[in-house]
Amino acid sequence: MLVFSAAHANLDAATRAALHETYYEYEVAGYCSLVTAGVAAGFERQVARILDGIEVDQATIDQVRGKAWQAAHWEWQNRGLGGFRAWCRNEGQAAAERFLNEPS
Repeated sequence: MLVFSAAHANLDAATRAALHETYYEYEVAGYCSLVTAGVAAGFERQVARILDGIEVDQATIDQVRGKAWQAAHWEWQNRGLGGFRAWCRNEGQAAAERFLNEPS
């Protein structure tokens, strides 16, 4: 589990975008039932790598995570009845594989 400092940090645009993408992909993998222990561990490693040396408050993390969750949820809703299958086969599977391949 990651622990973040209470100190506030304004994330630069690139860091915020990378963190958003990571949370979005994890949510997609979750919607597609592709989150395993290995995927979850890779997700944690990726978040830690992105935030390496950055002190960030929980409110900032929650804001980025919430926006990523909303984006994944909207995308899932836009797929229509059964349309999520291709989304999972493509985007979901690719996200899960990226987390599994995240270096230790």
